[in-house]
Amino acid sequence: MVLFVLVGRHTRPLLKSELDMRCYDCLQEARSDTTGIGVCSRCGLATCENHARVRQVQVTRQVGMGAASGRIPARRVVCHTCDMAETAH
Repeated sequence: MVLFVLVGRHTRPLLKSELDMRCYDCLQEARSDTTGIGVCSRCGLATCENHARVRQVQVTRQVGMGAASGRIPARRVVCHTCDMAETAH
């Protein structure tokens, strides 16, 4: 599969290097060699396996006048910064 980018009125194929996600936190640490494995569900920045935190969340849905929780928790990826902000007391 080839993806294209619109440049002015023309399109050109995307280069592989343009498709690679780089971890934002690693870039801030002057390390550009780490590939992102996911996108933070809070801030939307790419994160690598060292900075990512996978958290379980309970899924609820509206049932009649109340809410029902699923038996199996879902997972979501957050970056290290957002995880610290969410868990700080």
